[in-house]
Amino acid sequence: MFILILILPAACAFTIHGTIYEWSTFEPLDNALIELNSTPVQFRVATSGVYSFNLPPGNYLIKTSYYDNDTLEYYSEDIISVTDKEGDFVLDILLFPLEEEEEEFPGEDIVNVTFDIGEDQGFDWNYIFIIILLLIILAAAGYYYYRQKQHDEKEIEAASDMYQEEPQEMPQLSPPDISAPLPEDLKEIITIIERAGGRVTQKDLRKELNCSEAKVSLMTTDLEARGFVQKIKKGRGNIILLNQETK
Repeated sequence: MFILILILPAACAFTIHGTIYEWSTFEPLDNALIELNSTPVQFRVATSGVYSFNLPPGNYLIKTSYYDNDTLEYYSEDIISVTDKEGDFVLDILLFPLEEEEEEFPGEDIVNVTFDIGEDQGFDWNYIFIIILLLIILAAAGYYYYRQKQHDEKEIEAASDMYQEEPQEMPQLSPPDISAPLPEDLKEIITIIERAGGRVTQKDLRKELNCSEAKVSLMTTDLEARGFVQKIKKGRGNIILLNQETK
């Protein structure tokens, strides 16, 4: 989508000129390329984003291109119709990024502009439209950031409460089965729990072991079946308690 900003001052010699702007920053696009299908065809390199053409009456196609590192980033085609022999008109061009999937430039993106000195064009509402659109985008981005931040804070608070809150009832743990030797990975879990003071969250245990959640769950279930630990459901996670007789 391309938006043209028009300003019609008093007439002198018929000249069309203006500045090419980047849509999001409203900064001039240095060295943009402009082609006008007059006879002969006219080309301009918009140094500092500024261009100028002298035109007789007629219909013209203005092609505006902007390249960054030999890659076409912006493009527009705009049809203008000049109906008077004299005048001084400002045609500022606001360029939007080129769509990635576009291989051709569709005709519906071409904007028809007719200059007529005899008419008072009045206030250009494109300025207001652009400002409102940018405010809506900024407000939506701010609201999303605020909601995401609240969600993250609630998750951190819930995890902290789960770890710090004492269990309401301490289950009676059965004596551990020491008849069979423990594998090294299960011994490592017991060592980690002892180092943490006899209890640890399953989430923290997984970080210490640096393995998947499924493997940690299987190993703690194995230890629980042997009577070495007890798993307590707390919130959305588990707390692993070491059997006192294991210490």
